[in-house]
Amino acid sequence: MQYRFVKDFAIALIVILLGIMCIRLFVIDRVVANVPDSSIHVQETVTDTLMSRIRTIEKSIQDRKEFVFHVDKDPLRQGNIIKDNVDRMKEFEEMVRNMFRLATTAIDEYGNKIAYIEYQDALHEAREGEVVAGRKILEINEDNIRYSYGGSTYTAKLMPRPVLKEEDKNPYLKAGISGNW
Repeated sequence: MQYRFVKDFAIALIVILLGIMCIRLFVIDRVVANVPDSSIHVQETVTDTLMSRIRTIEKSIQDRKEFVFHVDKDPLRQGNIIKDNVDRMKEFEEMVRNMFRLATTAIDEYGNKIAYIEYQDALHEAREGEVVAGRKILEINEDNIRYSYGGSTYTAKLMPRPVLKEEDKNPYLKAGISGNW
């Protein structure tokens, strides 16, 4: 008997829910039927100048969204403002490392002229017509070489490796200031 009561209760509940869903579907259909096919704003138009201004503003906003800001050096690092001996030595070593410097010239046993060029912490041996670090050696003389780089011709004179002078190591010594404050 209880089983029949539960079964009748479940069927009645399903019929009631189906009735409620049918009524809800009918109401939604009536609401959708009342929505007009075209908007009331179809009659309104935008002038060409206003439309171009809108497009300009939208493009500006997109450009700002796509812009990526980055810096090569840390702006909060105090070494960018205050340089000590270590910073000056690093700058000097980097300057010497990036210098395309003619170290010496020589003539081998066959009479070929050879130039020894120091660049990027390496000593490169080059003859006329060879390319060293993107620079084509055009001519080798006793105390200089001519080379082309980027469509221009340059001359590199024979020079010793630069040495950091004692007063350049600490400019405050010259002025009698300690440099630490």
